[in-house]
Amino acid sequence: MKILHTADLHLGKKLNKADRLDEQCALILELTALCDAEDIDVVLIAGDVFDASVPPAEAERVFYRSMRTLTMNGRAVIALAGNHDDERRLCAARALADRLGIVLAGELDYSGYDAESFSEAAPPPSILALADAVDYMQKQRIRLSGAFGGVRVAKGDEKCDIALVPYPAESRLKRWYEQDYSLSYAERVKLALEKACEFFDADSYKILCTHLFLSKSADADALGGLTALPSDVLPASPDYVALGHVHKHLKVCKSPIAEYCGSPLQYAYDEGRTKSVNIIDTVKRTVAQHVLASGKKLFEVEATSFDECMSKLDAHSCEYVRIKYGGEPLGKDEAAKIRSHPAYNDLVVVSTQNNRAQTERRAHLSDGELFDLYYKHIRDKQPSAELKAAFIELLEAKNEAD
Repeated sequence: MKILHTADLHLGKKLNKADRLDEQCALILELTALCDAEDIDVVLIAGDVFDASVPPAEAERVFYRSMRTLTMNGRAVIALAGNHDDERRLCAARALADRLGIVLAGELDYSGYDAESFSEAAPPPSILALADAVDYMQKQRIRLSGAFGGVRVAKGDEKCDIALVPYPAESRLKRWYEQDYSLSYAERVKLALEKACEFFDADSYKILCTHLFLSKSADADALGGLTALPSDVLPASPDYVALGHVHKHLKVCKSPIAEYCGSPLQYAYDEGRTKSVNIIDTVKRTVAQHVLASGKKLFEVEATSFDECMSKLDAHSCEYVRIKYGGEPLGKDEAAKIRSHPAYNDLVVVSTQNNRAQTERRAHLSDGELFDLYYKHIRDKQPSAELKAAFIELLEAKNEAD
């Protein structure tokens, strides 16, 4: 079997005001084409399907259409709840999803799950080839059966056991089974992972899919609201651990093989621009990284003048650009032109020696004089006496209240 490991789709996520659903739809089409080219049997999404616990309706629509698209040609799809997902909302359509070979994973017990899919839409059409068709379907059928801890995927004589552990928030842990609160959080997560893997069969290729922040450093800061856990919380039994949460491709450990595949799109300016998925071959026992092409890239540039801003926006006209601006204050029309550029996404004013000197020179000015300068800069004229008096009155009232 071949299994595609991805994670952190963050459907519905925006970059400032930029809506990225079109990019996310294009990504799904790229993943579907990759699945067809590589004969993928299972698509494994290791958490953070959505960007918010209550995603916008458009994001949910994209999700359901995406799951149906990815299951074309009989693939199974497994979508795990991450820390951004509400597991109940993610699994709301489970009764329908089960029939399509889609596992919506928001719990630990899948013992009632039973479904099957086929690698082609239909057997050969000729009635004369009926015997061949029956043989073909028997060989190609993918069958999923559930257990406490995860699901078993069978294709012919091959078996792959996939333990599914959603992001183990305290509220989720206590619903899965009775907790021993004399143990630390890390110890209880380790126990949950071990329990999920108990159904593994010795003859199966074994995968643990979970959504955690693992770090080799005991002093690591939290990432995205998740406490850093040591890599030794992972059980030794899996052949591969499919991780979600970290947005870059990262190998955590070699025994067991545990990897973050990273997010398939660049969602922050400090992320690497190369995005990929992992493809696991259960027969060859290999893990290969496949680079993706979908999605705009994010560039952070520096500029000290209006002309330089426009030049750098033009240089990345099909991408997203954040400008770190350190020049003279921009005029109203200049700022408007920058914001109207199709590549513009954000502008951050950074302090410069000139700005600091200007601040120092204005330190002796009164509140009224500072208001005069501000109003002149914004409106290109002096404020009326009545407006200036009203501003000073409000400012004094605020200072008294403070």
